[in-house]
Amino acid sequence: MLRGKFRFTMATVMMAVVTAAVASALFARARDHIPASSYPYLTVDAPAVFVLSIILTAVALGALKSHTPGQVMLQIDLACLSYFGLILLAEAGALRPLLYWFQVSFALQAALPLIARPHIKADMERGPRRDWWKKTTEAVLFSFFTIFIVLVSSFLQWLTVMLVTSAGMLKF
Repeated sequence: MLRGKFRFTMATVMMAVVTAAVASALFARARDHIPASSYPYLTVDAPAVFVLSIILTAVALGALKSHTPGQVMLQIDLACLSYFGLILLAEAGALRPLLYWFQVSFALQAALPLIARPHIKADMERGPRRDWWKKTTEAVLFSFFTIFIVLVSSFLQWLTVMLVTSAGMLKF
């Protein structure tokens, strides 16, 4: 059962547009790296599942802590931008920054919000504004969790496909 009214604010609509743009850009960039094979549907399915896994993971984590739609979209945007940056670094052949991509993502999306949260709790008066800032820092932290969960699940999915194809059960 839904509590309260569902409102469309200009900020939420603008955030939805940004989220759609970031997700579309990530889809297009990921699609460019799918190798041509005898299964042409993979050029659409693989990046679609990748972007959808980011979105669904963000929605699940946001629902866990009752985040607003804007905070969930912020989480999606940050996760998509992080993966987009990873792809750009790989395309540019920037090996050293590529090695540190995960650590930089952790510093920006996990360490900074965890440092900011105690200051928000100590310096702001109790109320809706303080709660919003606490949940927004959680959303930024959850964007890193989204990156990590999608990265691990993608690796496990790839590993499963490799094991099944090496056993001769499935041929690509």
